Amino acid sequence: MQEGDGRSVLEGIDVAIHPGEMVAISGPSGVGKSVLGSLMLRLRSVPPPGRVFWGEQEVTNLSARELQPLRVRYQGLLQQTGAILPPFLTVRQALTETVCQVCVPGAGVAEARDRVEHVADLLGIQKILDRYPRFLSGGEQRKSGVARLLLADPVFAFVDEPDAGLDPVSQHEVIGELRQAVERTGVAMLLVTHSAVLAEHYADRRILLREGQLHAA
Repeated sequence: MQEGDGRSVLEGIDVAIHPGEMVAISGPSGVGKSVLGSLMLRLRSVPPPGRVFWGEQEVTNLSARELQPLRVRYQGLLQQTGAILPPFLTVRQALTETVCQVCVPGAGVAEARDRVEHVADLLGIQKILDRYPRFLSGGEQRKSGVARLLLADPVFAFVDEPDAGLDPVSQHEVIGELRQAVERTGVAMLLVTHSAVLAEHYADRRILLREGQLHAA
């Protein structure tokens, strides 16, 4: 893949992530880690001869309209900012609304609340459910993002530097929760992190991205 000036950003990339596997990708800023994620999520067009598969389904050339129902089934995304929660809703209200409108369209409020309670129990975040976003620490915001990811129950999740800006304890807590999510649900997860320590400790495989190419760590 090339930028507008002809400079190669990604070249010869071939990566497969299997169900129940966490693959960590690391490398310096600007080498294309987020670009790779956006291609895998089909948030941008895939230049030839590149191909993208979600499970057995090739999605390389599907339109946004064709992708939409597949996104609900296959995709999960957690970015550096964690969950984007409406400031006027508590965590519980925001997650319940997410279940009803995004994760399980058509779910009743009672069912949605039960799902939120279940995930909160798994993550140990019951104490923050009735707080507003402005009263959450950085780690708590990221954990809210992990909760949203679990509620979506995706086949594949792209997690972009969830440890960025957190203290070491919170980093391990957040990545540890993601690791447990992989083991509980069988989701295939691509984790982007600058931390070789976290990648080595939690991921099944670690891959380095240098000069647009992948290298086994």
